[in-house]
Amino acid sequence: MAKSKKITIGGYLSVNFTSSFLTIFLPLFFIGSLVFIIKISALTSSIHINFMEMIQLFSYNIPSILFYIIPVSFLVATVMTLLRLSTENELMALFALGTPAKSIMYRLLFIASLFSILLLIISLGLMPKTKQQFKLFKQQKASQAQVNINPSKLGQKFGNLFVYVKEKDGKTLKDVVIYNKDKDHSDQLFMAKSATINNHNALVTLTLNSGSGYTFGKDNLKEINYEQMQLFQTLSSKEFTYTNIIQYWTELSKTWRTGRILLFIYLSLIPIITLYIVASFSIINPRYQKNYAYQVLGVTTIGIYAVATLLEKSGTPITLLISIIFTFIIGVVLFRKNVQRLF
Repeated sequence: MAKSKKITIGGYLSVNFTSSFLTIFLPLFFIGSLVFIIKISALTSSIHINFMEMIQLFSYNIPSILFYIIPVSFLVATVMTLLRLSTENELMALFALGTPAKSIMYRLLFIASLFSILLLIISLGLMPKTKQQFKLFKQQKASQAQVNINPSKLGQKFGNLFVYVKEKDGKTLKDVVIYNKDKDHSDQLFMAKSATINNHNALVTLTLNSGSGYTFGKDNLKEINYEQMQLFQTLSSKEFTYTNIIQYWTELSKTWRTGRILLFIYLSLIPIITLYIVASFSIINPRYQKNYAYQVLGVTTIGIYAVATLLEKSGTPITLLISIIFTFIIGVVLFRKNVQRLF
């Protein structure tokens, strides 16, 4: 005889919520990842990046992607879960069996708290660290990587010089043409059968072999032949100092970007402070109440991000605290009026 598997109300809500959350989260994560991959690929125009380095750079952006899509995914998943359970009369059955609406909310509030803790860790801990790693990686590549000169491509530059290469074999460039346009003096044109690029301590050397050069102006033309000629370019970069999390936020709080901290804290608490607002219009009796949940979801999302923007621009810790408490109280009041007094 088959044994029946018991499941608690909390477990039942968690299963339904997880299904709805993944339905929203995965497509948004894919879209966010695609945007950052396009952003990263733009770096290849100035520095050489292989596939593994692309993966490394993408991993530095994962915390940012998660931070901005998790709050939206949570809100939508909450609405979808509660609406589905309401329209299928499963919540009505629980209420009829004596389970109060506030008991359902306590379980969802626990889930929301876990999400907010995760978002706080991502925003205040991981994002500053990965942002610095991303910046450090770009600086190291700028000072250590080879200048990315590709064959048969126009408009490439070595310093102020325009470079055209017919073929490329490893580090060896073949049939090289270099043009230097000088507004104040004569223009220069250099050609070489081959050339090599070397980088030593951010000093890049382009060595031309077996070539000729021309310097020409309005009234004169000079020609030289050479066995070897070297051109130099210094890859300058600003000094970068890696700081720990506490130092990062301490230094940031001393600048005009103090509001950035307030923004991160407020957005991290979205699952908690908006849970009761969206639940107030998602827990309904489908026979007697109309569904306004998605309209409320849209207005709530716009309102929350509008407040977050204001906090970033001109917020203070006091206004942050007031915004959090005020938003949460609005949700509790709406929930008691629309749901708790009925169920």
